[in-house]
Amino acid sequence: MSGVGPFLRRALPAAVLMLAACGGSQPTSGGSSPTPPPASGEIKVRVGVGITDMTPEVGYCAGQYCDFATDTLGGLIDGDLDPFLTHKLKHASYGVQSRLTARAIVVEGANGKRIALLKTDNYLAQDMLQRRVAQLLEDGDSGIGHAQILHHVTHNHSSAYASTLAAGVWLFQDVFDARFFEHQARQMAAAIEQAAANLKPARMAAMQIQHRIYKGNVVRLATAIDGTPAGYPLEYGDRGLVVIRFDDLSDPEQPRPLAAWVNWGEHPESLDPHDLHSADFLAALERFVDRELGAPLVFSQGDVGSAENSGDRAEILADDGSVCGRWPSEAEAPEADTCADGEGTIRDWNHRGYVQTERNVRYLADDILRAWDLAGTAQATVPFSSDFTVDWRSAWVPGPLSHPLPTVSNCNTELSFGGDVGVPVLGLPDCSRNGVPGENPLTGISATIYATLKAEGVPVPDHYSAPSVGLVEENARIHLQAMRLGDILLASCACEPQADLILNLESRANDITGDIYAGFDWACLIGEFRDDPRYAEACAIQARYFDPLDPENNAGEIPGDNFAPEAIARMRAQVHNDARGWDAPENVLRAQSEPADATQIWGNFTREEIQDLGVPGYRLVVGVGHAGDYNGYTVSYREYMNRDHYRKALTAYGPHTADYMVTRLVRMGAALKGGPELAPEPLDVLATVDALRQETLARTVGAASAVAYDTWQAGLPNDAGEPEPLQQPADITRFTMAQFVWRGGSTAVDNPRVVVQRETAPGQWTDHADQSGEVITRVEFPDGVPGVLRTYAGMQEWIWTAGFEAYSAHPARLGSTPPGRYRFCVEGRTRQAFATKNYAFCSEPFTVSVWDGIGIENLSVADDAITFDVAPIVYPRTPGETAFPFIADNGSARICDTCSFRPWARQGVFDRAVVELVGDAGGGGVDGVRELPASCDAQGRSCRVEVTLAPGDRATVRVFDRDGNSGSMVAR
Repeated sequence: MSGVGPFLRRALPAAVLMLAACGGSQPTSGGSSPTPPPASGEIKVRVGVGITDMTPEVGYCAGQYCDFATDTLGGLIDGDLDPFLTHKLKHASYGVQSRLTARAIVVEGANGKRIALLKTDNYLAQDMLQRRVAQLLEDGDSGIGHAQILHHVTHNHSSAYASTLAAGVWLFQDVFDARFFEHQARQMAAAIEQAAANLKPARMAAMQIQHRIYKGNVVRLATAIDGTPAGYPLEYGDRGLVVIRFDDLSDPEQPRPLAAWVNWGEHPESLDPHDLHSADFLAALERFVDRELGAPLVFSQGDVGSAENSGDRAEILADDGSVCGRWPSEAEAPEADTCADGEGTIRDWNHRGYVQTERNVRYLADDILRAWDLAGTAQATVPFSSDFTVDWRSAWVPGPLSHPLPTVSNCNTELSFGGDVGVPVLGLPDCSRNGVPGENPLTGISATIYATLKAEGVPVPDHYSAPSVGLVEENARIHLQAMRLGDILLASCACEPQADLILNLESRANDITGDIYAGFDWACLIGEFRDDPRYAEACAIQARYFDPLDPENNAGEIPGDNFAPEAIARMRAQVHNDARGWDAPENVLRAQSEPADATQIWGNFTREEIQDLGVPGYRLVVGVGHAGDYNGYTVSYREYMNRDHYRKALTAYGPHTADYMVTRLVRMGAALKGGPELAPEPLDVLATVDALRQETLARTVGAASAVAYDTWQAGLPNDAGEPEPLQQPADITRFTMAQFVWRGGSTAVDNPRVVVQRETAPGQWTDHADQSGEVITRVEFPDGVPGVLRTYAGMQEWIWTAGFEAYSAHPARLGSTPPGRYRFCVEGRTRQAFATKNYAFCSEPFTVSVWDGIGIENLSVADDAITFDVAPIVYPRTPGETAFPFIADNGSARICDTCSFRPWARQGVFDRAVVELVGDAGGGGVDGVRELPASCDAQGRSCRVEVTLAPGDRATVRVFDRDGNSGSMVAR
């Protein structure tokens, strides 16, 4: 699919059906950047793109944030009830805020090898689902097998997830559902097959730039057990935004955008339990980039950046991303002239809803498009090539000898010996502490024993934990993947990687020797230790990623209460000491016990670079998080050792997990360049046994889910009534919602796809808005037990509603709704005569007009002039009563996160005022009407029009803001 446009992503039969029903036209796609230069040299590479819809059926709980089920009992008594039991432990969803997709890029190298870069909006990437995808691909001719798929998820916290047998995940999401699992696998496989079937001659380039706005470190500041600084500053992380650009060379003289693969660490967790399926910030990001580039964005996660606790800085940003103001306090609004246009984007997306997500992600989209353009210039990190090698390595490595199986909770031993007893909680990520109050003989003796053993060099484990196989992890092994695209290395740890892991990986496998980044060192920010010559080079490397003197980086008060030289020396040893040797068989007992002598500590990472393995490094190394499988968070040794915390509790294979992963990924990257293959591991026999178990289970689950899904679909009841419109949309002004109601199919077969079209010429309709967060849908579930009985008797009507908000945007570049004629167009499926059938129709047209609520004050008509003031232009906060329970004015003085779905402006900016004259004073105008411009100040105050009205003349004052909204008042 070359240059996939935003409205051309549905399956061809559905698109044809929609066009036939609505008589509409589809826009052609085109890039926003200048025409790229023609290709040169022989074209030996082919690339294809595929996109399929993965929006869960309405009813499945809408992600981690949906509440535990409180609606089932109430629905049975008297209320809405999902008759298909798609949700079990959690509350049901009732509609779709934005659709979720599977997006695949298949790359075939000059050597004929293929890989698939597969993105889904799933909560986790876990192996069982990917194995099912591979099983489905075996029946096709995509040339893609399990090891060739890099399945990277967006880690969307608002995505339904019922596709794992790992029971611990059910507490965050919902119980495994074979229907959900199979549907996901089929859509993922279809995206890969679609991409492989549409391979185009292509070229690739890549660019890495620094992005600074939409990013945060969710760990934040902390204090270690020994009183030294721990955690990270908010602004610390991998700021490298990577864009891999693929151009279609079907016509080498006119290359066309084909796809953009993007890597950026920012978890989509900025919403709340709204009970609407949503792709979170990915929906708006894909919309922005897809439309402006004319090619699809395929997103992958990097380090653990988070929209949670990462942006609430009381700052206001101008369109260019600069800080143009600050909130005086949480409760106060900024002054009207804080930004040039009187309003700015509030830098706060910490659970602030759909509107703030869309506003803030615009800045990320801007930099993705900028990086795309730079990839086509001499500044490219990796210049254009249509002749490069594609290869992969996929390794299932066992855990280290010292920590052979994955665990969870990971309680600190010293704290427990001291009396604050920690209990690993099976299936939950934290260590539950139940302290013994005060000092007593028991805790005093145990603490003394522990200290004595450590001082004598006895390797007492510093942490203890609970097994997590089958609770968090599906496998008792680690899935490591390395994929080569010419001089680009994509490496996956199958984990949620802390920034230290990613930065260390990228520094050890790149083409620069001697730049190993070992991890964040707080002492580089502390005056008395900053200039220690022994760490000057390490601090200089750290400054590339976090410069405390940069105004953007506000580390705040350095945490901790112990900056004694010996305490800082131990902290620095944990960060900088060479980790080489910790996993040697002879050190198996010592690997999880830190020695009293700081010089003997195995630190964060092994000091081994790819060049040490006899091969050159890569021009671009990309650490990919949330891909291939799930092994929890992975923190560095220092972060594991210094205290108990949530992310350390999920680090599955002990304190050296990060180094264990990175060292092997670097070696796999070296093998892709002709270096030695990954050496055997001491516990490979256990890994082989686990592989046989997982493969057998996957085949069994795959066969069962296929039968369950097909049987379920074949046995669904009929829907009552043919699909048809029931309530046409009314004409609206901006700041209201148009709604279209129709009879459709049940949630088991129907999840309607809706667009809003605009009439661009008489009888010509063009798609204006889609379900990337612009058009919202909902369903009315049956009422109680009688409704369930009607459903299975084929007597239930399924009523669907779509909503479209018209508004003036803030910032304005997000695109206000232009006045004109619009219509909804719907395509869906229904169950009739025990067969599933497609339907499609469009609503009657409706008109969108500008808002006419601008007020006029102090109007006065004198003998020689009309004077008046324009009232402050404050827009409505909500569209009023709608079919969507989400809409509610929360009364917030700062941000109303449920007032609307779209980024409405809070206020307008005065533009102009006129007096419209009819009568003798209006003589000479069109039809006897004349407009006289008013003289006003910049805010529309003290307006004056000099005019003498004759008896019988009529005068009307009309005022306008910069977005064309208006107000009027009859003067006489």
